[in-house]
Amino acid sequence: MEDNASGREHGRRDVRALSFAGEIALSLRNIANTIFMRNNNEFTTVCQLSPSFSAVGLPLPAGRPPPPLCRGGYGLAGTAYECHVEEFLSAFNCKRLNRSWPSKGTIRHLNEMLAPNTHAHHHHLRQLLAVLLRRGHPIPPPPATHPDPDRAYLATIRAAVSTPRLVLAACACLHRAGLPPPGPRALPALLRSAARCEGAGVYVGGAHALAVRAGSLDDGFVGTALVGAYAACGCVGHARKVFDGMAVRDVVSWGVMLDSYCQTRNYKEALLLFAKMKNSGVLPDQLILATVLSACGHIRHLRSGRAIHSYMLVSDILISAHLSSALINLYATCANMEMAEKLYNGMPRKDLVSSTAMVFGYARTRKVEIARSIFDGMPEKDVVSWSAMISGYADSNQPNEALSLFNDMQECGIRPDEVTMLSVISACASLGSLDKAKWIHAFIKNNGLNKILNIYNALIDMFAKCGGINLAFNIFNEMPQKNVITWTSMITAFAMHGDGKSALCLFEQMKNEGVEPNEVTFLNLLYACCHGGLVHEGRSLFSSMVQQYGIEPKHEHYGCMVDLLGRAKLMQEAVNLIESMHLEPNVPIWGSLLAACWMHGDLKLGAFAAKKILQLDPNHDGASVLLSKIYMKSDNLNDAQEVREVMKLHRVSKETGLSWMELNEPFHEFAAGGEKYSECDKIFLQKVVN
Repeated sequence: MEDNASGREHGRRDVRALSFAGEIALSLRNIANTIFMRNNNEFTTVCQLSPSFSAVGLPLPAGRPPPPLCRGGYGLAGTAYECHVEEFLSAFNCKRLNRSWPSKGTIRHLNEMLAPNTHAHHHHLRQLLAVLLRRGHPIPPPPATHPDPDRAYLATIRAAVSTPRLVLAACACLHRAGLPPPGPRALPALLRSAARCEGAGVYVGGAHALAVRAGSLDDGFVGTALVGAYAACGCVGHARKVFDGMAVRDVVSWGVMLDSYCQTRNYKEALLLFAKMKNSGVLPDQLILATVLSACGHIRHLRSGRAIHSYMLVSDILISAHLSSALINLYATCANMEMAEKLYNGMPRKDLVSSTAMVFGYARTRKVEIARSIFDGMPEKDVVSWSAMISGYADSNQPNEALSLFNDMQECGIRPDEVTMLSVISACASLGSLDKAKWIHAFIKNNGLNKILNIYNALIDMFAKCGGINLAFNIFNEMPQKNVITWTSMITAFAMHGDGKSALCLFEQMKNEGVEPNEVTFLNLLYACCHGGLVHEGRSLFSSMVQQYGIEPKHEHYGCMVDLLGRAKLMQEAVNLIESMHLEPNVPIWGSLLAACWMHGDLKLGAFAAKKILQLDPNHDGASVLLSKIYMKSDNLNDAQEVREVMKLHRVSKETGLSWMELNEPFHEFAAGGEKYSECDKIFLQKVVN
């Protein structure tokens, strides 16, 4: 009875195994049909799969004559293999197979079915074969020699190119089945796939080891591909070691290494490498020159950029449109708009890149009218062009124009990116409109941009400047991850609203989370203490910044401390701090002391501070006005009159203060006093009525 039961159980398992084998064979038949449709002459692969069809009683693809059986085992057809992997994996779930065959005996039929054909040409069955290997079933080895192993690897890579990890798994199967390691033809393609994987450094290192084992490192193509692969996964140090070890380095190798430095923002290293390249006698091509010009622009190294430009002119290098755009971008980035305009006007056809560079350059130098005229004249605009113009308005303190242009961008159907939204958020923050801030926040959520950390940080700052401190704190609390900028932004928000205790409490929470504060964090903490009158806490923070965190105080930190002590009427301690500075006191530091002296009526010390300011900046309007008032208050009328005459001589006048009012959408600007505004009475009346 037990034997019969055991036999029935084995029979059920065998039927189940053959059922799954039928699924596999059916999938293979579908693949074969696809192959026949792609190329009538690609019979080889189908020939090798035909025993699998007959093993489960399935006919060959209809409408095609049965081709003769190929017994070589490695008759790889590149075109045929392009469709195998994805179609096979979508038709066959290997996890299901693994669950259904828990013992070795139950996969005996499938192993026997595939045994005559389990060579490298069955790499599309690698998941199924992996199950066999895990269960301890040997796979018949491929022939010891193959006329072209790299062709097998390349066919495999082409088949799974859209899924890099499958490329590596398939190539590993080939090598494990007995094929030699990939050679010089296959390694570059394998390295490109390795560099695209998650955790690429490990896979690129493994491919590097294969190259060493195969003795392929002396090949220039392999070395160059290895440099590019290491650079793609951020291992620029390893890339440089491989590059330095290359026996022969052509212009492509140099170009890849230079591009690696630029991609990882090591621009100074790129310039040093370019100098080494010229000394080695290798002549740069146009792509390399454009790359190096880009590096010069990123670090604002105009001198090096001019030297490269001169080299191009002396060497009679044909300056293509791409190179012209790179030169224009260099000069515009370095604010040399005269040279940029000369090159731009000399271009027979203005392309998108060069026009955008001109817009960015003029906007950066606050010549937004010229930038806008170029922008309006562009036949086509991309998101970079729009972002450059919006950023120009935002940085030039024209927030209304920035937001208006952003609306125009939406009407044109251009989707904003992170850079665009950061400029829009900045414009709204300077405008101070809470309603617009809420609208921008909703727009960001609706367009899926709220997962970007930089945008989160900017939103905190925007809501704080628009008076929405609670909204800023809500955003802070809902953030899935926070960096030092996030914590600093929220501390700044509390400081801005005079809530010094909340700022200090958040700082303690920040330290408990293990986030290291930076100099900006301490600056805003001192600012919070200053406006909250927290003298003891401010002293403690200033001391810990130096002693505990090793951050050297800058002028801004000293200025906050002088302001803090001055507001608390600790004038002598403020003077002692200024005298102990390792830096020369600047205008804001003396200005903080002057403001404290005026506040507490210390006219003598105030006059001293004002004179120090005027020594550094003779045209400083605030110091001149306060010094004149100090003299007037102390009945020193002659000195007061002298200060006034000096102000007239230097044409120094107090800058007019401006205020904003939002009423039914439009913003109204007022000078100090407000009565001179033509619609002042009308607006005040409307405000009262509403």
